[in-house]
Amino acid sequence: MLKALFAASCACILVELGSMNTIAAESVPPDLVGSWRAEDIGGGGVIDDFDTVLEIREDGTYGGMAGCNNFTGIFSLSGQTITFGPMATARKMCEPAIMEQEQKFFDALRGRLSWKVGGAILTLESPGGTPLMRLTSAGPAVAGGAEVTLRIPGAGAVDRQTLRYDCGGDGVEAEYINAGPVSLVALSFGGDYIVASGIISGSGMRYAGGRYIWWTEGEEARLFDVTKGEEDPGVVCARKQ
Repeated sequence: MLKALFAASCACILVELGSMNTIAAESVPPDLVGSWRAEDIGGGGVIDDFDTVLEIREDGTYGGMAGCNNFTGIFSLSGQTITFGPMATARKMCEPAIMEQEQKFFDALRGRLSWKVGGAILTLESPGGTPLMRLTSAGPAVAGGAEVTLRIPGAGAVDRQTLRYDCGGDGVEAEYINAGPVSLVALSFGGDYIVASGIISGSGMRYAGGRYIWWTEGEEARLFDVTKGEEDPGVVCARKQ
């Protein structure tokens, strides 16, 4: 069931974000604003190929991807001290090692933290000066979405088609984009947005993006989570009319 892979939006943990006050945009130092990828949590390394990203935005909100689940919240600043307020987070389940790293990441964001930025490195420390997390810059953070334009040489036109599927009781929206030799699918489900690229397949059409495989054949599709191993049977998705 898809519900075993990711939770619907109504299954998020929604906390009272109103218990903290947002801060004025001009109060956030420019060198703190951006997307930061965790390189060290609690003195230990992180799992390769599963980015843990913290976004700190100039509007006083924070969010990102903890490795398995997306999260969001608001923060407060006082000089070199930052306090991340209660967050709303999805409740997907991933491999134990990924979930363990995610919990360490969330634990490191609790309480009042000292922060400092040196070059492309953000360090978060406890009030006593103990390093809790080291992150490297992953680019600017944005509160909304970003538009990406690709120019495909030799492609005369772009064909786009959006279909909807029922995957074990959960909805998946798939936008198929074909331009010359390039075939993509943009998948939206449970608050996630994944862009997957078409790859060679013996039958049907197979797309790979992030940790997911989307395999279509006729009116059906199947969604695989590669973190579950080669034995994962995937989730059967029936196309909605």
